[in-house]
Amino acid sequence: MVFTDKDKAAITFLRVNKHYDAKRLWKEFLIKNWSLRGLNKLLKKIDETEFIERLNGVGQPRSVR
Repeated sequence: MVFTDKDKAAITFLRVNKHYDAKRLWKEFLIKNWSLRGLNKLLKKIDETEFIERLNGVGQPRSVR
């Protein structure tokens, strides 16, 4: 399941301020049908960078034509 911007903002708030882990988020938002693996990946990104957006220049560069 893809996380919307509102979902990411809520997850970031709950992680930073209330220290929720993936299982707690998954139980709180059962109706969203999030996967634990997706939550763990998103929480890891939040913990490492404290951002949820993609950074400029990150990823595979464009190939030359």
